[in-house]
Amino acid sequence: MSGVPALRVLLRTLLIPLGCLAAATASADDATSPWSFGTQLGWAQGKGNSAPLSSDLSTFSLDTSATFGEKSRIGWRVFTGYRFTDYLAVHVGYTDLGKVESKLAEAVLDSFQIPESGSQQTIRGVDVGVQLKVPLGERFAMELRGGKYYWDAHTQTTNSWGEDFRSSRRDSDAFFGAGMELALFEEFSATLGWTRYDVGGAPVHLWTIGTLYRFSVY
Repeated sequence: MSGVPALRVLLRTLLIPLGCLAAATASADDATSPWSFGTQLGWAQGKGNSAPLSSDLSTFSLDTSATFGEKSRIGWRVFTGYRFTDYLAVHVGYTDLGKVESKLAEAVLDSFQIPESGSQQTIRGVDVGVQLKVPLGERFAMELRGGKYYWDAHTQTTNSWGEDFRSSRRDSDAFFGAGMELALFEEFSATLGWTRYDVGGAPVHLWTIGTLYRFSVY
């Protein structure tokens, strides 16, 4: 885990001077509006490791007694952004990290004689962040972004006897990522990205392809 704090320090080291440089540059081209809208679709992946088992199996310990059987799933994001310059923008989005299917660990099944038991967990929420874009040519650009993810997780566990256990949790954690942007037309671009979300201390990675539309000024 020591690599994560080091990566965050590196990102801050890059984002701060780039942000100062972007703020000092001229404003974006007046031919387009500073507002944009984007969509992203891709693959979300968590750790997928078994958590330590709890000696007290209750509705509050079901999550910590589960082993994830489906580590990867579909995730998506929609967002709107406002550009201060050609290099600096703020984004507000809605990110869905998909539905995680899991089953209780074998030790729990043996201890409590549960023939079949599993759970489903959904993670989604609002993200607010800053984007720094570095042009690599007339049509290509690299982006770095980071911010806060206000997530909402819902878990439903059902056993073979039809008993349901439901729990939910809300919190906020940091996210950061990088990506590439290819301008297909003046107002329309294709994107490729990777973002790392922290959800309750557990990392979830989202790889996406997407579109970005910049509104015109008439």
